[in-house]
Formats: sequence, structure tokens, C-alpha cells
Amino acid sequence: MQSLRKLQAMFMLVALPFLLAGCASFATPSEMTSTKPVRLHYKETGRGEPILLLHGLGASSYAWRYVTPELAKKHRVIALDLKGFGQSDKPKDGKYSLFDQAELVDKFIQKHRLRNLTLVGHSFGGGIALALAIKDQKRRRPRLKKLILIDSISYKQKIPWGIALMRTPIISDLGIALIPPETQMKIALGFAYHDKSKIPAEAPREYAKQLRTPGGKYALLRTAAQLLPENIEQFTKQYRGLKLNTLLIWCQRDGIVPVEYGKRLYNNLPNARMHILPRCIHLPQEELPALTSRLMSDFLRQN
Repeated sequence: MQSLRKLQAMFMLVALPFLLAGCASFATPSEMTSTKPVRLHYKETGRGEPILLLHGLGASSYAWRYVTPELAKKHRVIALDLKGFGQSDKPKDGKYSLFDQAELVDKFIQKHRLRNLTLVGHSFGGGIALALAIKDQKRRRPRLKKLILIDSISYKQKIPWGIALMRTPIISDLGIALIPPETQMKIALGFAYHDKSKIPAEAPREYAKQLRTPGGKYALLRTAAQLLPENIEQFTKQYRGLKLNTLLIWCQRDGIVPVEYGKRLYNNLPNARMHILPRCIHLPQEELPALTSRLMSDFLRQN
């Protein structure tokens, strides 16, 4: 808590002169409608029934680097960069909601003719996966076979302070403009890892790359602003009807999407099983990759 106050104080100290000067140069750019298709970048490896991996807010396909090799031994593994992240397009069109992303991922699945698909979503990507699973179940010929959710957003909840800052006008623009991208990512990873010594030295730099691309900062702020749908309570009512076999993996110490939301989701999904991991906060696929990939592989082997 003390370090959090220091960080907030430091941020305000840097930002205050700009606020007093009435600086508006970092305001959100005008959003424009575009008919150009959004190009989604992905990495693919392995052969077999497909697995599609969806990362969380501020991340990219890089988040799956540790678990992909194990999964690819028996599966075709596709790690996707969501719109606005990694090497995917970052248009300034304002369409970065969970449902906007789900529509694009659904088009990707159809374009690549993926069937008997296991959909894996972490955090924000988990919310996208849930939306897709509900939509897919209503089809005459569903494409999804299984669902894996890792520390997934799923219910209306208190927004973590870091994301709340990104949703605050002017403050968010100033912060993302003034704080170096590597520093931003180092701070974010520090809050997401239980054992800070496990954070790879290159990880902040790798995640920061997307913030240096055209539209990267815009995409992050717009996604944060639309993180939870306004109608999320109506959406969550549909969980009880989702019959897909589902694996929930949750960090016991998660302060971003607390484990009580995972337990609530487990109780509302009719065919779910759950594993709670004690020595992680929000990134089990990066902090505990061997355990996470084993749990995923065991689930995939089962009927």
C-alpha cells in the first residue's frame, strides 16, 4: 500500500504542471469509422486439433511463450494478437470492447475453418472467450469443443486502480505519454507476479514494443475504457446455459480478478472444473508455466 501511494504521488507530481497549464495535447484522437478489415497477427505451431489462445489487457501472443511448446506436442496451437495489441492492426475507430473483439475473433475462427476448437482466454481474453462460447453454442454446427479460462473477467467488479487511472480522462493520456513504456510494463508486471524475481528481464521491453507502434497507446486506453460491457449483468445470466466442458485456472492471490469471481463462475457453469493455484497473482501461464501447461494438457486429454 505504501509503494502504491508513492507511485501515485510520483505520477501526480509529474503530471501536475501539465494539468495546471491546461495541457490538452494528449487528448484522445478523433475516432473515425473505417471499412478496412482489421488484420490480426498470430503465431502458429504444432499439429492436431486446434487451440486458440487469447491474451489479456496490455499483453500479446508473447504471453503464451512458455506453455505453447508443451501444448503443441499434440495440438495445432494458435496464439493471437487481439486488435490493438502485439503486431495486429490498431485503428483509431473506438471499437475495442469485449464484444468488438469477440466479433473479430469469431471471423478469424471462421476464416481459418477451425473446428473442434479449444478456446483459451486469460483475463480480458477470457471475457472474449466467454462471449464467443455463448454465441457459438447457439449455432447449428458449433465450432468450439472445450473452453479454458485463466483468471478471466466474467462479472461486474471493482476496477483495479491501475486500470481505473487509464479510464480517467487527461490523467490517462498524460500518464501513458509521460511514463516510458518499459516503466509502465515493469510496474504492471510487478502487480501481476507473486514472485517478482521470476519476471524476465526482457518481458517489460517485449510488452512495451506495442506501445511504440502507431495507435498502440490509443488502443490500450480505449480497451481499458471499455473493459467491462455496460450490459454485463444481462450477459452473465447466460453462463448457466453454457454446456461446454470448461477448465478454470485461477491464482489464489489475484487482486486484479479476485478468486471469488472464479468460484462464482465455477458455480454457474454446469460443466466446469477448477484449479486454484497458491503461488501466483494474475499470470500463471508466465509465472507457473509448467503447472499451467500440465493442467491444460490433462484437461485436453479428457473426453
